[in-house]
This record gives sequence, structure tokens and C-alpha cells, in this order.
Amino acid sequence: MLAASIILEIATKIGAPIVKSIIQKKIGGTAGDLAGSVIDAVAEKVGVPAEELATAPAGKVEAAVKEVEAEAPDMIAVWEQGLTGQFALLQTESAEGFWQSAWRWGWMYLLAFFWITAFLLFPVAKSFGFAVDPIDLSVLATLTGWFISLYMGGHTIKAIGQQAVEAVKTWRAK
Repeated sequence: MLAASIILEIATKIGAPIVKSIIQKKIGGTAGDLAGSVIDAVAEKVGVPAEELATAPAGKVEAAVKEVEAEAPDMIAVWEQGLTGQFALLQTESAEGFWQSAWRWGWMYLLAFFWITAFLLFPVAKSFGFAVDPIDLSVLATLTGWFISLYMGGHTIKAIGQQAVEAVKTWRAK
């Protein structure tokens, strides 16, 4: 918060309206994310962590705020593109209907239940004398890995596979 007030004061002093308006909205949530990016950018240009901006020379901070002011429209555009993408994904998932997207949250909760059962419920039940067969953790880890790769990063797995194929082709060509 101290870094935000320092940057706000300097932005007002040197006439950096974009940086000033972004920092003024630093109340958390998405506006806070953008404000945090601005604060981090200023701190990076000064060459200190954001927590140490108060001890940095005022001239360096002013120069950094001027630089960030020039970059602010691009930062806002990137932030806006992220929000647009999130909104488009939300609309697409809403258009699909409930059952087409239910597998995502269903698997998340099912896997969470399995992990809690494996590490909390079964050991507690066993301590009270109930004989329960534990979940095979390697199978649970495999299921979780497949879910993560399909739902959270299938494109990443695909890219890694393509890179591996290209590496093998390059290796064989030598």
C-alpha cells in the first residue's frame, strides 16, 4: 500500500493521468491486479522491490513513473484482452449448457474427494479400527495428471509432445 501511495503522489506531481487513474482504483480484485502490475513495473524500472520504493531516490521513481505512463496504454490493452478472453470463455461454456461443462467441475470435486479420502478419511477410519482398503495413490496421481493435462493444459502437453518429436527428428538427422 505504501508503494501505491508513493507512485500516486508522484504520478499526480508529474502529470501522469493514466498511472494515477490506475493506482487510484487499487482496491483489490481485477483493478488491484492492474494496479499491482503498474506498481511492479515502476519498481522494476527503479531497480528495487515494490516494498522498497519509499527508500528509492525520488528522481528515479519519477523517471520510472514517466516510463510506465508511456507503457500504460499497452498494459491496459493486455489486461483488457485477458478480460475479453475470460468473458468469451464464460459465454461459450454458458452456451454449451449444464451437462456439456459438468464434467469439469464434477471431476474437480471427485478428485478432491478422493484425495481427502486417501489422506484424511481412511487414516481416521483406520485409527478407529475400521478395515478399509486404501486408494492406490499411483492410480489417483495418474487420474489427477490426466485431468490436469486435459482440462488445464492439454495444449501444453501437445506442445511438449511436438517439441519431443522435433528433437528426435533433429537428433536422428545428425
